[in-house]
Amino acid sequence: MIIKRVLLFTIIAGFIYSNVSAQTDDFCNAVNTILRDAPNKFRNVRGKTLQANNNATMWDCSIKVPGTIGSRFVAAMGLYYEGAVFQTPFITEIKAVYEKYKSQLSGCLLPHGYALSTGDNFYAGLGEYKKLIFMLEEKDDPAVARPINPPAHISMEVTYSKEVGKYTIVIFIFEH
Repeated sequence: MIIKRVLLFTIIAGFIYSNVSAQTDDFCNAVNTILRDAPNKFRNVRGKTLQANNNATMWDCSIKVPGTIGSRFVAAMGLYYEGAVFQTPFITEIKAVYEKYKSQLSGCLLPHGYALSTGDNFYAGLGEYKKLIFMLEEKDDPAVARPINPPAHISMEVTYSKEVGKYTIVIFIFEH
């Protein structure tokens, strides 16, 4: 009887581990696909135009980043991907999801030469949720030519909208 329980537990634990690992890999693959297309102004991953006016142009996103509840590309004071991963009216629900995506982004980007820095969150009451900024570390090698445009960078922020009364965790991937 005990052997059956141990075997069943091992099978379930293995299934859960492989499922979590696959989700993390899918997340990283999607983020890296968008990052690789940044020098191309995201042309290969942008979908149809959603809105175009004097202030901004927005496109649908043809890449589904696992965990996002909404995503798009925006051209307004720069070109960037915007993907919301969580939204809630309760501030108490943010911490676990914030830490989850911080860990996932770190796992995807730090091994590839990105460095993590933080900035203050300017939304009232959200000071503990720092703005996360992942940027490629520059090498001080005079023999290596610098690119014309800086490389893409990623940020994650927690925002609050008074109009809808909700907190949102958003991942941004900037063209440069």
